[in-house]
Amino acid sequence: MKKKGVVAIFLVMVVLLLSSCFSFFGGGSDPFGFQKSVSDRASAEVASATGLTGMTRKMMFSVVYTQVFFIGGFGANFYELEETQGSIWRIESRDEDGNINAVEAERALLKRLPNGDQWWYLAWRAEGEAIEFEALMSKDQYAKKIRYYNADVKRVEEAVFDEPDTSNKDSETAPPPEPAVNEMDVKELSRLVKGKETIKIGSGTYNTERLEWSIVNEEDKATYTYTWWVDTKTAGGLVKYLWTRSGSKESLSGELFSLKKGYKTKFNSF
Repeated sequence: MKKKGVVAIFLVMVVLLLSSCFSFFGGGSDPFGFQKSVSDRASAEVASATGLTGMTRKMMFSVVYTQVFFIGGFGANFYELEETQGSIWRIESRDEDGNINAVEAERALLKRLPNGDQWWYLAWRAEGEAIEFEALMSKDQYAKKIRYYNADVKRVEEAVFDEPDTSNKDSETAPPPEPAVNEMDVKELSRLVKGKETIKIGSGTYNTERLEWSIVNEEDKATYTYTWWVDTKTAGGLVKYLWTRSGSKESLSGELFSLKKGYKTKFNSF
């Protein structure tokens, strides 16, 4: 049976189910929340069956990918992680009033495939909430598909991306935005070195090179500056970063909180 037919039948079943629920509770009384629970679950099932949930998760993934894969504006492809290895970052943002918000970002290289594809785990946690994905990425870092746990229907689901349309940067199949510095390669990073520093952070003590990179935004005439502390002997390279904007008290900083191996798929992706 075609997908549209399944969806249509499912919608009819949902309508009948909800009708019976309304009759059972006299049309409006729902003292135990049963009617709302069934309705919410039915709505979640419809969203899942029609692809709405997958579309929403793909948009969420683009945001998470940009924030986690390019932590601090530093490309994850500069210093690769080993297979099953991952890192957890503590990130703080400060606004003009000095208010601080903290989040946790995590990424891990789960598995390399013979054709060059890679399975990655990406997570973003804030205020007790977590967004988690396992993503199959091509060797060019295009997302092929993502897998995630849909708590509304209590099962693992996946969303598949179309073949990348490189001619349209706004296409859902275009890779998520990358920082401008990612156009460099590791060799070019050497010209950004401003000195050497030994720093002590949550995950340990590192002998680092301090790199600085700035770009001027012509629209607001502000200079954005990235400072990176890099230990080339550490998986992933980057261990600390700071982002600032000239003429502003705003800043964004992050530190490598932990580095570990032994990651496994949480969503039975392979």
